[in-house]
Amino acid sequence: MRAGICTPVCRKVTFRPGVSWLRKLGVGGVVIWPNVFFGREAGDISNWLFRHELEHCYQIIRAGGPFRFYIKYFYYSVRYGYKKNPYELEAHDRQGNQLTHHEETLLWKLNEG
Repeated sequence: MRAGICTPVCRKVTFRPGVSWLRKLGVGGVVIWPNVFFGREAGDISNWLFRHELEHCYQIIRAGGPFRFYIKYFYYSVRYGYKKNPYELEAHDRQGNQLTHHEETLLWKLNEG
């Protein structure tokens, strides 16, 4: 399913590296739809971090849009805590997955700055 939704999702998303407030908080990345912000500079974004944040983008689409996703994300975070939030667990499980060709191309372009 991931490969099938990658292209439409990636067309909607803007990737923004080098966000200083994330770096100060020690956060690698965050999705504020339709933007993916990274605390690391272009060139320092790893495959696993890129894949983790991209998985949240896929989750947004599968949830039926950003509003539904963020309501569920907040609910899960309150009920289970951040580390046991089902969305985070899924993203952690999938962050080691091999990137599709399209995802690799996006990461390469992002890291080239």
